[in-house]
Amino acid sequence: MALVEDGTETPSTPPVKVVLCVEPEAFDRFGRVLRHLLVGLVEQAIDVRLLSSDPRVEKLTLGPIQTVVYQRITWPMAGRRTGAVLDALRHRPPTLVHAMSGASYRLAGAVAEAFDADLVFQVTSLADCNAIAEFKGPRVGCYTAFARPLIKVLEEQLKIPADHIDLIHPGVKTSEKPVCFSQAQRIPTLLCSSPLEPESGVDVLIEAVDLLRRRNHTFMLFLLGAGGQESILRRMIRQRELLGHVTLAHLLEGFAQAMHNADILVRPSADTKFSDDTLHAMGAGLAVVTGASPICDHCRANETALVCDKISAESLADAIEQLLSDRAGAQRLAASAMEYVRANHAMSGMAERSAEAYRRLALARATFPIKE
Repeated sequence: MALVEDGTETPSTPPVKVVLCVEPEAFDRFGRVLRHLLVGLVEQAIDVRLLSSDPRVEKLTLGPIQTVVYQRITWPMAGRRTGAVLDALRHRPPTLVHAMSGASYRLAGAVAEAFDADLVFQVTSLADCNAIAEFKGPRVGCYTAFARPLIKVLEEQLKIPADHIDLIHPGVKTSEKPVCFSQAQRIPTLLCSSPLEPESGVDVLIEAVDLLRRRNHTFMLFLLGAGGQESILRRMIRQRELLGHVTLAHLLEGFAQAMHNADILVRPSADTKFSDDTLHAMGAGLAVVTGASPICDHCRANETALVCDKISAESLADAIEQLLSDRAGAQRLAASAMEYVRANHAMSGMAERSAEAYRRLALARATFPIKE
């Protein structure tokens, strides 16, 4: 037994057994961050399992971590498929369930309720905040947010107490030195990993490329994403005679290698959902051009990125032109961003703070008042 500061006594507790619920949209947006988290949690001696309807999450598993892949839960099979998930977990019941995005809150709540486990909600987007407002299920033990603007929404709009929220910045690797314009002989190379969808702004980026070509800049843009707007974007590229400047690379894997052979990452949207692309690009030492996101605190104007207050072809073209025309300035921006990421987004810090939140909940469950 051990005494804690408030006069309670706690028995020795077994390792926290955590189930991480990861839906496809979370994997798409920050799968690399999740892998870093899992590695760190193993080092923190946290017993982790992955729960997902997406077989791709098996790529995240390592060592002792197991994956439970289930059939997507939809009506009219929702009850039966949820029951199958619970049966798969019953031989090793979790003590804590961590839902990594709003898409998994409902199932995570059902799992936590079935096993009397603590419940943690990861908050990575404004959509997650809306899902929290609508959630009807067991009590949430704590909320872990990727960024301070999301904490502000939780506190001010959803009236969640500050002591129920943990700021846990996503962790990424950092390179030893910036790659931005590190190879003087290479044609300036731009990357865009945004999905090829209407809301991602890739069409606006193509218009910006057209403007830059007319301004006689030499460069190559690689579009690495995929999506339903691909045929429309291909037509735009042909019509504007940009085949010599824009390549659709479909590089869904190997993003890290692509970054080490590029100079600038462009995120042509004002994201309301966290995506780890800009953070990884900053850690790799690329110069970043992005929209003014209401939920990301790592996109800091003129410190970690060139931030366009309003996304337009002109604003994107001007920001990219600034970097192309001043390579030394671009390298300074990339180096500043790398230092910011190194100081605020360490992988070890993400795992340590997550494990701390888990253990705090486990301790609260295990403590009890000393009888007089």
